Amino acid sequence: MKHPGEIWQLYDFQGERVLDGGIVPARTAPAGRCFAGCAVMLYRFKNGEVEYLFQKRSANVWNALKWDVSTGGHVNYGEKCIETAIREANEEIGITLKPEDLEFYARFMRGDSMINLFFCDYTGKGDTFNFDDEEVDSVKWVKYSDIEEFWPNFKETLRNDQIFKLSLQEYNEKILQKYER
Repeated sequence: MKHPGEIWQLYDFQGERVLDGGIVPARTAPAGRCFAGCAVMLYRFKNGEVEYLFQKRSANVWNALKWDVSTGGHVNYGEKCIETAIREANEEIGITLKPEDLEFYARFMRGDSMINLFFCDYTGKGDTFNFDDEEVDSVKWVKYSDIEEFWPNFKETLRNDQIFKLSLQEYNEKILQKYER
């Protein structure tokens, strides 16, 4: 759901916040500037396998009924990326995260947005999610071994994002090392 009155924080291409103000949401950042977004991938280790949580966007929003990362959104003016990640998790799927729950993994450009990717271990924390802001239709845990088969269901920008795909692959190895000690 669009949040009226949001002003997005602008960044330069080195990842530094622009201090001359924010900008009302638009699809194109001014020349020499970019928006910042945060994506959070929740994962769990269950029955010897890694599973990732994906959200299906509601019929009322952009990328309607397409699958996306666990949670994510643009950084509001004056907000830090970690604050955005926590806020979006609460707004979109109704969970409360703390900064120490999130591990920053990568920053990369996608169009005029700089994406900050975080991972969060949700092992043993249950399956209760709330979609109060009407952005999310449903969520689904997908085994890493089934990701290739699931890939065509993602929104186009995610489906075509090789950096995201590589990040999942690399992080999956890290999770396996963590749990298969």
